[in-house]
Amino acid sequence: MKLELKRKENHLSGFFQMKIPFVEKTFRFHTMLYNSPNAWVHGYSSRTQFSRYVLFHDYDNLDEESIVQELKFLQDEYHLGDYYLFKLDRDNSFHAVCIDTFSIRKAYEIQQATSCDLAFIHAIKNLQTKEWILRWHKKGTRGSPEYVRTIKSNYNEHIKSSAHANFLKKLCVPIKMRKREEWDGGSVLAMVDYNTANRTK
Repeated sequence: MKLELKRKENHLSGFFQMKIPFVEKTFRFHTMLYNSPNAWVHGYSSRTQFSRYVLFHDYDNLDEESIVQELKFLQDEYHLGDYYLFKLDRDNSFHAVCIDTFSIRKAYEIQQATSCDLAFIHAIKNLQTKEWILRWHKKGTRGSPEYVRTIKSNYNEHIKSSAHANFLKKLCVPIKMRKREEWDGGSVLAMVDYNTANRTK
């Protein structure tokens, strides 16, 4: 028989396993208890007004240089443009955004090639609104994500989201909308308010 309990910042997980010898079977039970949502958060959507998607990645427990190396791999693998990296006020927590636009199928394929949290990767299947969402404002006592760097790319093969670019510029991201790049001309970006558990640092 094996019993194991693990407590993390926002949830408690339990694992119980017992062998039943006379039937040569093993009974295994796993449960997870989460904090109830208690903080309203302001986020923005990955979907454009033309039903295309930019790339949002949410990283936890991964250091900055490892993330940068992964983003460079994704750029080479899928010929992606620049990535914009944001740091959250917890150790080794980051957001990354690429404003190249894709069909939902292709965006999901690229998302599955990342080291992001599985719940975030598959959010497109679980959220009724079919979108990925990143926080851009404060969350309870925690500060807003802060822009830290741009991971430059030599690729320029995909149409970019004008609305996402203009919004990121308001968040102090130095985006230059060059003429040689192809922009979708969009001006509408969906803002999303959602309720989530408020983790402390």
